[in-house]
Amino acid sequence: MEFASAIIGPIVESLIAPVKKQLGYLFSSMKHVRNMNTKMKQLDGTSSDVKKHMDANNRSYLEIPTRVPGWLEEVEKIKKDAQSISSTGNGCFNMKMRYRAGRNAFKIKEEMESLMDENSNIIWTDAPKPLGKVNSKIASSSAPSDGDAQNHFKSREKTFKDTLGFLQQNHKSQMIAICGMGGVGKTTMMEQLKKTAGDTKMFDYVLKVVIGQQINMFSVQQALAEYISLSISEMNTTTRAERLRISFTNLAERKQKVLVILDDVWEMIKLNDIGLNPLPNGFKLLLTSRYEKICTEIAAGYLDLKIVRVEVMEEPEAQNFFWQITGALNQHDQELNKIGTEIVRRCGFLPLAINLVAIRLKFEEKVAWRDTLRRLENKNLDYVQESVKISYDYIKEEEEKEIFLLCGLFPDDFNIPIEELTRYAWGLRLLNGVSTLGEARDRTETCVQSLKKANLLMDSDYIGCVKMHDLVLDFVLGRVSKGDHPWIINHGDISKWSSAGMSESCNRISITCRGMFEFPRDFKYPNLALLRLMHGDKSLTFPEDFYKQMEDLEVVAYEKMQYPLLPRSLECSTKLRTLILHQCLLMFDCSAIGELLNLEVLSFAHCGITHLPSTIGNLKKLKLLDLTGCVNLRIDNGVLINLVELQELYMRVNNRKAIRFTNGNCAELAELSKHLSALEVEFFDNNDTPKNMLLTELKRFRISMGCGLGDNTHKNMHSFENTLRLVTNKDELLESSINELFEKTEVLYLEVDGMNDIEEVLVEYVHLPQQSFNNLRVLDVNNCENLKYLFTVPIANGLVKLECLTVSDCPVLEVLAHSENGGDGAIKFQGLKVLRLDSLPKLIGLCNTANVIELPQLVELELDGLPNFSSIYPEKTSATSSMSSNVSAIQPFFNKQMLIPKLEKLGIWRMDKLKEIWPYQFSSSDEVNACMLREIRVSSCDNLVNLFPTNPMSLLGRLEVLDVRECGSIEVLFNIDMSCVGETEEYSSSLREIKVSKLEKLRELWRMKGESSSDILIRTFQAVESIEIGKCERFVNVFTPTVTNFDVKTVMKVSIDGRRTWEETRGNIELVQNNQEINVISKAEIISEVDGNIPDVESSIHPKPFHVNHLQTLWVNGGCKDVEVVFEIESSSSSNTDLTTTLHKYNHQPPPLLLPHLKELWLQNMERMSDVWKCNWKKLVIPQNQSQSYSFHNLTHIIMRNCKSIKYLFSPVMGKLLPNLKEVGIETCDGIEEVVSNRDINDENEEIISSTHTNTFSSFPLLEFLNLWNLPSLKSIDGGTRITTTSIHNQFQCSQVGVASWFLCQYSKKIDIRNCPALSRVFPSNVVGQLNKLEELRIVECKSMVEIFESKEINKDGVDSTTNVGDGSDDTCTAITLPRSANMTLLQLPNLTILVISECEVLEYIFTSSTLESLKQLKELTVAECKAMQVIVKEDGDLPELKGIFPRLKSLTLADLPDLKGFFLGKNEFKWKALEKVKIYGCPQMMNFTSGHSMTPKLNYIHTELGKHSLDQCGLNFHLTNATQETQLPMCSTPDLIKLVQFPWSFSNLVEVDAQRSDKLLKSRIIFPCKELLNLKNLEKLSITNAYESVTDEVFEVAEGTNEDVDIGTQSVVVFEKLKEVTLGGINNLKHVWKSNRWIVLNFPNLTKVSIVSCKLLGHVFSSCMVGSLLQLQELKISDCKSMDVIVKQVEDSETRPTTEVVFPCLKSITLHNLPNLMGFCLGKEAFEWPSLDTLEIKYCPKITVFTNGQSTTPELKLIDTTFGFCHVTEEPNSFIKTYQQEGWQF
Repeated sequence: MEFASAIIGPIVESLIAPVKKQLGYLFSSMKHVRNMNTKMKQLDGTSSDVKKHMDANNRSYLEIPTRVPGWLEEVEKIKKDAQSISSTGNGCFNMKMRYRAGRNAFKIKEEMESLMDENSNIIWTDAPKPLGKVNSKIASSSAPSDGDAQNHFKSREKTFKDTLGFLQQNHKSQMIAICGMGGVGKTTMMEQLKKTAGDTKMFDYVLKVVIGQQINMFSVQQALAEYISLSISEMNTTTRAERLRISFTNLAERKQKVLVILDDVWEMIKLNDIGLNPLPNGFKLLLTSRYEKICTEIAAGYLDLKIVRVEVMEEPEAQNFFWQITGALNQHDQELNKIGTEIVRRCGFLPLAINLVAIRLKFEEKVAWRDTLRRLENKNLDYVQESVKISYDYIKEEEEKEIFLLCGLFPDDFNIPIEELTRYAWGLRLLNGVSTLGEARDRTETCVQSLKKANLLMDSDYIGCVKMHDLVLDFVLGRVSKGDHPWIINHGDISKWSSAGMSESCNRISITCRGMFEFPRDFKYPNLALLRLMHGDKSLTFPEDFYKQMEDLEVVAYEKMQYPLLPRSLECSTKLRTLILHQCLLMFDCSAIGELLNLEVLSFAHCGITHLPSTIGNLKKLKLLDLTGCVNLRIDNGVLINLVELQELYMRVNNRKAIRFTNGNCAELAELSKHLSALEVEFFDNNDTPKNMLLTELKRFRISMGCGLGDNTHKNMHSFENTLRLVTNKDELLESSINELFEKTEVLYLEVDGMNDIEEVLVEYVHLPQQSFNNLRVLDVNNCENLKYLFTVPIANGLVKLECLTVSDCPVLEVLAHSENGGDGAIKFQGLKVLRLDSLPKLIGLCNTANVIELPQLVELELDGLPNFSSIYPEKTSATSSMSSNVSAIQPFFNKQMLIPKLEKLGIWRMDKLKEIWPYQFSSSDEVNACMLREIRVSSCDNLVNLFPTNPMSLLGRLEVLDVRECGSIEVLFNIDMSCVGETEEYSSSLREIKVSKLEKLRELWRMKGESSSDILIRTFQAVESIEIGKCERFVNVFTPTVTNFDVKTVMKVSIDGRRTWEETRGNIELVQNNQEINVISKAEIISEVDGNIPDVESSIHPKPFHVNHLQTLWVNGGCKDVEVVFEIESSSSSNTDLTTTLHKYNHQPPPLLLPHLKELWLQNMERMSDVWKCNWKKLVIPQNQSQSYSFHNLTHIIMRNCKSIKYLFSPVMGKLLPNLKEVGIETCDGIEEVVSNRDINDENEEIISSTHTNTFSSFPLLEFLNLWNLPSLKSIDGGTRITTTSIHNQFQCSQVGVASWFLCQYSKKIDIRNCPALSRVFPSNVVGQLNKLEELRIVECKSMVEIFESKEINKDGVDSTTNVGDGSDDTCTAITLPRSANMTLLQLPNLTILVISECEVLEYIFTSSTLESLKQLKELTVAECKAMQVIVKEDGDLPELKGIFPRLKSLTLADLPDLKGFFLGKNEFKWKALEKVKIYGCPQMMNFTSGHSMTPKLNYIHTELGKHSLDQCGLNFHLTNATQETQLPMCSTPDLIKLVQFPWSFSNLVEVDAQRSDKLLKSRIIFPCKELLNLKNLEKLSITNAYESVTDEVFEVAEGTNEDVDIGTQSVVVFEKLKEVTLGGINNLKHVWKSNRWIVLNFPNLTKVSIVSCKLLGHVFSSCMVGSLLQLQELKISDCKSMDVIVKQVEDSETRPTTEVVFPCLKSITLHNLPNLMGFCLGKEAFEWPSLDTLEIKYCPKITVFTNGQSTTPELKLIDTTFGFCHVTEEPNSFIKTYQQEGWQF
């Protein structure tokens, strides 16, 4: 019985458990609901934090984890599901509802937990986004239209468009050079190309570097690296170039498209030096230069170069340009007109010269015109320079000239901060009559604006900055380099610069120090007033007396100088007024600066200082102190209070590591505030906010309470607006008196608890509240839980400068503006441009009364999460009564009196009750004010039925983008009632892009009702370029017959991603093609969907063509499951499931051309498709010459995936229509038997087909790629070899006329075939002599492959005796063969460079020996995992002399070929002239490589799966027997390693191991077994990377036990004499690199570099008994090892301990990064000496408490790079760590 219970009990329990679970849903229903709600609150809080983090990163241009947006979407969806479950119960007796609620709540809670777990695993790096990474934008690819030079100069539009075409990925050009003389507009065109390329997402990265006249390769390399977020610290240009090359290659491998722009190229630049040789795939190079020859030299013949010439303007265009600027053309003043005309000619028709002169002559008298012409006539050569000089001479204010010349201190194309110009001008006393820095700033800004109007300066993309054109800069440099006090400016190659010959009277110096190691010791300039140095590495050294003879120095500015030499009073000028240290990352001691008593401007912006010492308080004259970005700064008490003349204080830090204010600091700041005019500060903790601050004197401020000010992105880092960001409660806000600043505030962010309306936080004594926000430009109100309305009507009307208003997450807000009695009149936001309302569940309108609301400037409106509105715009007859708080009586979002004439962008999200945006019925006369709309985006509005009204025409006049997602009730986008349109109206539209996604009920895009007169031309959709339809389950029609009046000639892309589950109705997607027309028609639906009498369906289908002249891309994915034919060209029996149906019949007219501009055709997941093209050849235009236009002739790419029914792609005749084809890709199409087939040829068409013999042009001249993957039924690429006809004569005729006279495979440059198990041959014998184009061939996993190149014998009649002709489909067919000429039997591969054959199980050989002579270009040959392979080259009779065979072969791999006897078994000798790399393993039967002698002059090593082995004297001339092999194999004691080593290569000659990812070596638990350690005497390098799936847990095995156990005799020390480098990365299971014990000690006397990254189980690197041997170690890097607690582990046995002192004599660099459990380098008692250590990095090691327990001596260590920045070191590392930890720093 007990036995039975033991069996039955678990069974019963297992049966009962599910029942209990189901009953639990019923009886614990409310418990599950409560648990779900609790979890919902937690998830809501988490998602809110994530969203804020994402928003902050977007503002700060920081990386956002890829998963985050999708995670937030899932949270919103699950919140919606949770809200649908009642929390109040469903009654005791409603069992079904209780059960369902309990079950759903339980499952939703589990999903919530899963989402929270997933969020905890999301890693936020908060790393800056690469500056070169292109943001996803939507923009037209048309010519520029922003008022730039191209828009002025129509003659350049073609040049612009042509160049844009060259940049396309499908254009062969790799390098495009824009060339022309100076000032002609090269850079302007380049900038517009850059903008367009970025806006249209042509590239993933755009990298732009200005080269200039003096090439500074360090700067060029650094700029490129910064664009891709690459850190390069190497000082050698060659090494830096290699780092760039590796990074660029990685981008290419990730299929990233990259545009590299080199602007203003004057000299030859080697692409090697910037990592672009060879140019990676997907990269394009764009240059601007005056010299075509230089560009040709850079291309060096190996890059496909396209030169674009930018000529001077044509005279009429130039004249028009000049008169437009001057505005002075006067028909009555012929003399003035004549002077102006001659001025234009004298400017050489150069845009820059004309612009500069015209700007200066505007509003000038005629005398000035005559003088200008006279000056130009005297300077006949350099128009531009003379033009600049004229503009410069016309500057009347001396201060403007000084500011203009100051801009010359900066490099070419530099974004010059106006604030920096102000601080320089202050220090140099250039501005007269200014007493404060605020006045100086205003004066500088005025000068800059004047210079911009004169076109001497230009706007910058960076707010607060300006730029100077390179030709204007040339003028400045030419001017300041002369005279009594010249300037020295060098931002080029500093290695060529010397102070020798420079005048000691030099007044100003500006130098970029990249690549500079030492300043000249004779650097003495007694008259120097300004010194500006940039980009100095930490290795840059200064002479000790550097400042000694600079008595007049007034301004010192160091930018990105890692280790600047700080001036001291005893050695520096007493005149020094301005000291600027920007982004000098070193945490240095700045105490000495306190000695510079005359200093007035001091900036430490973004420097690494962490301590502001008391000596800074000595600067009694200091007027400006900038501490921006000094994270975790500690300020000594007494500093602030002693700065008695301080006017401006800046203390923003960009993150939560704020300045650490003491109580004393706060008190001093409060006292200091009484005389401050500018303050920028963040108080993250409201308790730190100083009391009694007097803020009324502030004119310039940015202050936050309870939060940060937000990061400035790189483009607005120099912007400054008066800003308040307040996260606090009402009482604290009022107590702080910060509300006194509201009247001066420009940007206000409020998150105030307890605030009912904004008037409650105003200053009490304000008499006119409506004036409290007069200057407000941006208002953002968020998360105010008590806010019921935002402001009163008077205050709303007082917001005269408000441009952007955002209100979000205010749960009880009902209206924005509140009126007590309704008598306040109209509300007018006269400057508001952007309005965003988000997550306001109680909002019922903008105002609680029916006031007229005017938004005359509103451009962008975003509405998100407003559940109470059923429409946006009101009905024309809407009631105007007061708005009730009852939700059921809610009016539309806008009331009838709303005026919004300029709205351009409308975004609507998550509006649950929204049914329509506009009233369904209205005419164009309705006052909806929406005709300016350019962009409409709608998402997650499930009840929205009507996107547009029945007459949408007036709304579409300017609309460019329509994006609709996740709206479950929309069936049609445009439901147009022609009776509403009117008989006389004509409309046009700019709509370019239509994108819809996840619209569950969408059936079609357009639907038209009613009839209209045939003379009405509806051009509403004439500009559409792209239509994308994604995941719309019921989608049926793109275009219907009723919309055939539409004119969409610009459509370039149609994309349909259907992937649906709905199968109730047999829908279809049909693209009707006629005279470049494309319709998507379902005839079955025409009658039911079109109103009115339709007597003739056929005529109603095609009243007028639907034009798509420029359709370039057709992409269909899964939306067409029932489609059988894509393009049916008038067959006799038309199926109603074709994608292109019957063509129109035109009387006596030739058939129209079909899609002549189509370039890309993508077909995916079309289950029933049987044909792509189904042709009646009588109706198809067959071209007679290559210049003729014809159907499909621009098609370049055909990609077909997962289409199960189709058996072939196209016929041979169809192939004649595709001369521009570049790529054919077929993947996972189970039914494909042939790529090209003539199975559709019949007697009816034979005559037409035969006529094609007149075609003289070759097929596929541009074909690059043929990719065939995962095709289980593929038997032949070209079916033309099997012709099923009963007449030999007819067969022969067909072969002559072209039916089978060409083969797709013979024209391809690159062929890639994978997993085609039925394919037995690739190239038929007919073409083996015609493969001149073939460059790369890859064949993988083709199990039936017998021959790659067919080489059958010919019978005595000249016929292939074994060819079986016919496909067996017709029993009457006889298998007959064709005669073949002799030249078709000899295989020729003259251009083949790469051949890879793998996993072809029955393939016995690759080539025959007669083929070898043609393989002159072969560089790479790989044969692997072919079980039957016996030889690579098969002997086939008389052989030529083989010494010159394979002249270019560099790499040869033979792997896992169990039956391979040798490469070639003939007796011929081989000479492998270029062979550098040979890899052989897994070939146990290979006794000889070649039977004859093989000479390999360049081969020094052999590679096996284990690694690289040295080559002995015999080289490849080894001769083995089976017995020899068997005796040698036991050398590998570990079975897993036996197959990895091919004798005669073993551990004893192993030189290098380089294993990664899934290499077989990593399937072994131990890399080097103990018994092989003594054999590793030649090992030099060990590298194992990206081995995340490896089982390896030990690299060097050191067995435990006695000497006898390990069998190494009396040897107790194993020495690896040659091992120099060890790199280990991503080995998840690694626990030990090497062990040492009392029996075996490992020594590494020549090890120089150790790098270990991401080995999460590794606990230490070295043992204490082996560190004494590391005498040559130079570099040690340990990173991302979670379990690492020490670097050197103490060995327990005292007998093996080293001496009490350890010396690393050569170790220069140690990097310890992200080691969360690291406690120290070594915790033993030994003392350590590091005589060479000069680089130490300790970052993200929070548990480190000591470097070494014993003493550490580091005489050369000056800097330590830490988590909190670079630190200057004055003590040894142990004391350093202890000191900083005591100050609260965390490593």
